[in-house]
Amino acid sequence: MSVKDFIQAMPKVELHLHLEGAIQKERLLIIAEQNEIAEQIKHPQDWVRLLDKPDYERLYEIVQTTIQWLQHPEDLTHVAYELGVSLAKQNVRYAEVSVNPTNFTENGWTFEQFLGALNDGRNRAERGWGVQMRWILTIGRDQPRHADEVVRWASSNASQSSGVVGIGLSGPERAQPVGQFERAFKTAAKKQIARSVHAGESNGAEGVLEVLRELEPTRVIDGWGTADSLEVRQMLIDQNIPLDICLKRAICHGWVSDYSQYPLRQLYDDGVPIVLGTDMPWFYKTTLNDEYLAVVQHSGLGIEELEQIALNAVHASQIPEPERTAMAESFKQEYAQLREEYLGEEA
Repeated sequence: MSVKDFIQAMPKVELHLHLEGAIQKERLLIIAEQNEIAEQIKHPQDWVRLLDKPDYERLYEIVQTTIQWLQHPEDLTHVAYELGVSLAKQNVRYAEVSVNPTNFTENGWTFEQFLGALNDGRNRAERGWGVQMRWILTIGRDQPRHADEVVRWASSNASQSSGVVGIGLSGPERAQPVGQFERAFKTAAKKQIARSVHAGESNGAEGVLEVLRELEPTRVIDGWGTADSLEVRQMLIDQNIPLDICLKRAICHGWVSDYSQYPLRQLYDDGVPIVLGTDMPWFYKTTLNDEYLAVVQHSGLGIEELEQIALNAVHASQIPEPERTAMAESFKQEYAQLREEYLGEEA
């Protein structure tokens, strides 16, 4: 059994990927043709080329444009279902998928139509492939006016019973100061809604520290600059706030030149609770299996340390107790069996 085979066989949890950045090109082109997108936008072929070779400086613009090609609930249902299939093929058992509802409600959908379309795809994937997906409703950094509305949606009884498990803040870090979202995040905290925030992309450790102090997230995404700040690392450790990173994203945005340059070993040894995700897997050309493999091949961590990172994702998830504990124990048993086979073949 190779390391790659070991990782493929590992049961996994994914806590951070954006549905808008996980749509396969083939599906998006089918949707574009059915909805006659070429007649509605300028230079459609330029946008198609950007799907294969994204300009990462324009990534937010690309995502915001292409998500508008989904104009009917069945489009979103197809996307959600195919995402579930893709996750299941990586042996991901549970995923928390981020999606911005205002991308759809601003185009005339009701929130109920949006959530219904998502769950049609989710339910089909769970019945056919056994993967569980839950939703994190995302607020764009450039959309502070929608923050209270998204929290209201996320805390509604309909959402709570339909797979919504948290809120998130994403998008260009410099678009708006975090103070614009403080009230909404405090409301979410009072209602015991999980809160994930992208931080560090533009402002480094200072941006991460500001988010930790003002928004009190339950999970930090990216957190670029954390390795440079003892204060940030200590806050994450003391408050047991997971740091969810995508190694390929760091390369694509030029934070590091290759996988080996990412300070993962330092963060792990310092005790920061690390979780791996894919963020926008189509645009970054990565999978959760790819991220796991990169950790072993380039970051100086072994199989047992990788297993601990995988278990961090289980413990950081919004799976209710006692199911979460049961999943962690089940994963441990499967990892032990896989490790025995792996080490046996190595010998």
